[in-house]
Amino acid sequence: MILPLIALLTLSGIGQNNLVPVSLIQNGRFEDGSSAGWFSNAKPLEVFAAAEPSFKHELRATSDAKPGGNPWDTVLSSPSTAEVLKGRPVKIHAWLKSRTSSKVALVFEQNKEPYTKVVMKELTLTPAWKEYEADGTATQNYASGEAQLTIYLGYNSGSVDVANVRVETLGTPEPKTPVDLIGSHRLGTNEVPKWAPTGFSGFTAVNAKQLSFDTATQATYRDVPNGNPWDVSIHIPTVAPVRQGRTVYLRAWMRSPKSSKVSLIFERAAAPNNKCINTVFNLTPEWKEYRTAGICDASYGAGEATVTVFLGYGAGTVEIGDLRAEDLGIKPISSLPVTIVYYGRPNTEAWRAPALARIEKFRKGDLTVHVKDSNGKAVKGATVKIEQVQQEFQFGTAAPAQLIVDKSPTGDHFRANLERFFNTVTFENDLKWHQIAPENYGDVDTAIKWLEARKFSVRGHNLVWGSYNFLPKGIKEMSDQEALETLHRRITEMVTRFKGRLYLWDVVNEAITEHDLWDRLGMDKFKQVFQWAKEADPNVTLCYNDFDWTEEEATGTKHRNAALKLVKTMLSQGVPIEAIGLQSHDGVPLTPMSRVIEITNEIAKFGKPLEVTEYDLGVWDDKFNADYMRDFLTAMYSVPEVQAFIMWGFWEGAHWRASEGGAMVRKDWTMRPAALMWENLVRRQWWTKLAATTSTTGTAKARAFCGTVRVSVTLHGKTVSKMVTISRSKPAELTLKL
Repeated sequence: MILPLIALLTLSGIGQNNLVPVSLIQNGRFEDGSSAGWFSNAKPLEVFAAAEPSFKHELRATSDAKPGGNPWDTVLSSPSTAEVLKGRPVKIHAWLKSRTSSKVALVFEQNKEPYTKVVMKELTLTPAWKEYEADGTATQNYASGEAQLTIYLGYNSGSVDVANVRVETLGTPEPKTPVDLIGSHRLGTNEVPKWAPTGFSGFTAVNAKQLSFDTATQATYRDVPNGNPWDVSIHIPTVAPVRQGRTVYLRAWMRSPKSSKVSLIFERAAAPNNKCINTVFNLTPEWKEYRTAGICDASYGAGEATVTVFLGYGAGTVEIGDLRAEDLGIKPISSLPVTIVYYGRPNTEAWRAPALARIEKFRKGDLTVHVKDSNGKAVKGATVKIEQVQQEFQFGTAAPAQLIVDKSPTGDHFRANLERFFNTVTFENDLKWHQIAPENYGDVDTAIKWLEARKFSVRGHNLVWGSYNFLPKGIKEMSDQEALETLHRRITEMVTRFKGRLYLWDVVNEAITEHDLWDRLGMDKFKQVFQWAKEADPNVTLCYNDFDWTEEEATGTKHRNAALKLVKTMLSQGVPIEAIGLQSHDGVPLTPMSRVIEITNEIAKFGKPLEVTEYDLGVWDDKFNADYMRDFLTAMYSVPEVQAFIMWGFWEGAHWRASEGGAMVRKDWTMRPAALMWENLVRRQWWTKLAATTSTTGTAKARAFCGTVRVSVTLHGKTVSKMVTISRSKPAELTLKL
């Protein structure tokens, strides 16, 4: 008998007035005949029609557990799709059977170490269907995706059939009306001091009675030479809490006599100022309401988040009225009227045909295959198959070492997706100076071994990030000489430790904005850190990495111009910068592809290899997200100086812009269109798979994508194969004997 949810309320001692049932997993009934959302590290899952009339489909998981193992060595799991709050009950209902009377455990647990259990109940199944129940109480908060239903199968070998699974908790009902997050801060010049403005010349009241509000604020601000958008900004603290996963809706009436650019942002009030909304608008001289939305990336108390307006795109005047920030609860962004102008200027298709022609020219090489018999005579009519094994171009992603080594189902799926999509990995945070301590190298070493075994290339990120925010705390208190010695030790130890295991180091990161260290020690030390790195590993490529190169429609040209000047100056002084990293954190309005290619070609004039190092796009619209990724990847792949395209994460469960729609794989491991688009380009269109027949001279010729290909020759049932490297600089020639 299924206990009704009201019994849960009573049993757990929780009041009923403001709590509602919440389902924690999807596809518990397998109604579409698939196992979507379910994962196992055992044999492939099977879903088939059920004989039991009370449900249509059942899932079968088969375990090959060995004696002496642990119950959790073999599991079936499904990630949570809603938050679980501390003190709330969690109850599992599942129909189960086993022809071999297998032992299992029903578990609801944290999906990473220490795998805290909310529910755990061991069961011995029977060959007949039976409904089982298990319950517990959460001892901490779990955001959506941070916990999972797990069925431990590792007690013994055998198959387990599962059907009609439900996992439920109690949640707070969504607000019937939007929650105002900034209160009276939104109106009138009398509130300006509470806005914490920076970089302004002055504020003036503006009559706005012709609109739906009486007054607006006119802000006049100066240009900040070589500045950033946030150097001129307004910060409005929240006056109400907002929970992770809630939809935040920003609206403001704005105009600008000189069509200034502004960003509407919802962010954490303190460093690192994580943003769940960051939308740039090009204003017009006419009043217009601008609207944007995002999914809150964390839970914030009152005052722990801010509505922020960036205005530092140049001197200007902006009028703002009726600025609102609202918590709409759990609401799809697709259902909201938002103001999105995807491109800052017309985006035509004129770039595409030349780009595809360049890909054909620069990303492929010539291959000639000669086939001979045992006497050295040419063999006519042999079938020649050419198939890519490894690409020369670095198609990669940032990834945490912990997820690469994680032994849970989450880790299994993360690694499977790495192998599915990529050939290169950047450790996202593990090698940053402010992050890692010597005792943490274990995960990195284990992850590198796993990557090396699968022929992945590994990037090092990064050696020096020159702001005190990203340096060890003690450096600020050191003398200049001590700081310099510490810097030398950091460079030498890190580069030496990973010598021969990384193909590239981001030696200096973001020196235009993160320059505390360079201001203190002098820019001559910028040159020295590159020299120290080269001394420690003469074979590793040394890269300078920075942002806002191609994003000029959203961020302007100041940052790029400053970075170009810095690189030019450093190269003229003999600094061994051997590659330039283009971060490419994109957001609307986006730069058209023709202009992206022009900018990239300008940077390429330095004569150094270029790498797209940290690509992501904060757009929830699935189709547009996929289309822009396709175009940006195609454009960059077409520029011959670009040697890598690294995404800054791919999975929504571990992505810094997940709340902005930046991930291409959802939390439940289903694919957004961008993931399928990436796979189509990287593993199909740009992946050689050809067949040919030898001519009367025993030869077959082909154009193949650069990298390693396997050439197989077959005649009369006999096949011989050999690997060959394809490059664009020198034609490849191969002789095979049958």
